[in-house]
Amino acid sequence: MPAAKEYPPYVTYDVVGRRPSMLLQAYPRPTFNRDENYYPINALLSPHFASEDENRKFGAATFCAFLEDTVEVEHCLVIPAIVAMRRVPYVPPPEVEQDLYKIATDEGYHAEQAFHFLADLRGYFGLTMSDEHRAPLFLRRLDQQRAWEPDPVRRDLITVMNGVVTETRISIELGKFASDSYLGKSVRELCHSHAEDEQIHSSQFRALGRWLWESFDADMKAAAAKFMTDSTIARSIPDVARIARLVHQATGRSIRESRRLVYSLYNEEILLKDMLVAAQPTVSFFKHLGVGEYEAFEGALERETQRLAAELAAQRVECS
Repeated sequence: MPAAKEYPPYVTYDVVGRRPSMLLQAYPRPTFNRDENYYPINALLSPHFASEDENRKFGAATFCAFLEDTVEVEHCLVIPAIVAMRRVPYVPPPEVEQDLYKIATDEGYHAEQAFHFLADLRGYFGLTMSDEHRAPLFLRRLDQQRAWEPDPVRRDLITVMNGVVTETRISIELGKFASDSYLGKSVRELCHSHAEDEQIHSSQFRALGRWLWESFDADMKAAAAKFMTDSTIARSIPDVARIARLVHQATGRSIRESRRLVYSLYNEEILLKDMLVAAQPTVSFFKHLGVGEYEAFEGALERETQRLAAELAAQRVECS
């Protein structure tokens, strides 16, 4: 077993004088007033909507997709990351494990809270799942990343680091939603409730990520840097195919027309710019750790640029 490193400090509920959300059971509900907006305006697509109602319904569909991701992230990334720590040869102090399991319980509540709001929106607007019976694109990519790794310990470390990736970005995203006056009060309350907890969760996952990185030897750092960098991109790159399905649901355009519109507007530069905005907290954290000494983020971006360019070109031909 690797030599134990001093564990970094982190924030707990006791420190901030709050109780976990699972003990509060707050359920903000949408009011469905005509001026209740559910997602920031999409500057690319907004000019192509026929009415403000279409714009608002697209916002509702997009927020549903965000909430679907929340449910999936909590149960398929964050909680598995905590459980996977039991299967790797890096053992944190007992009090750290206890605190991680406290937030695992909290994360399950976040999924339930998100699903409650999601069900309300779906029912009112007549929406279906953004990609029925399939995991979100980022989860499919992360699952593939694990499948390509033959070493079982490293597969479990990929699971753990995927939790670090998502928890170092989500509190910033939720905080922006919570303070956006364009959005309805119910949306801001939901995101604020989640963001308050994520400040604590993010602190604990940052400490875990730092402790693991400092515990790795050079070979493990080289391997970890590759999957940490790749998972950062995979977690935050927008899913263009899903955006097209959301346009289809919101506007009544055929799926082919919706795909043609979306693929004509989005290119690899726009997608990478959006990804970098969402991933910036994670990129900064990994840069501070020294991950770039083992795997250049710029190289990973170049590979993703080429992959996206080829994929988007093929999709434009298919829907033309």
